[in-house]
Amino acid sequence: MSPLDQVLYAAKQLSDAGKNPTLALIKTKLGISVAMPTLIQGLQQYKSMSDADKASIKTTAQINAAAQENLQQQSVDDQHRVEKLEQELVLLKKELKAVTQRLTILESAAKKNSEK
Repeated sequence: MSPLDQVLYAAKQLSDAGKNPTLALIKTKLGISVAMPTLIQGLQQYKSMSDADKASIKTTAQINAAAQENLQQQSVDDQHRVEKLEQELVLLKKELKAVTQRLTILESAAKKNSEK
């Protein structure tokens, strides 16, 4: 969540609690250091939003749920990738074994020819 999003979310929380969002209240609500220009921009943006836009500001729970969904999808994608890599590894091991066997046969044949 960007600092501006945090300011908008804090303003929405204050407004939902029946308080008029101000720079001081938002700064206190955030509990973290945010640059004053960002606070001002966020408050001005919030005040200029329609009620529908204000309602569409995502809550922490919504953001966390989206992040959790993304993590789950990434986990599934990573698992597919691991499975594919494991299959490729098995194939490469088989190919290496075949090449090693062929090399051993060729070395044996070369050794027999040099002894003659």
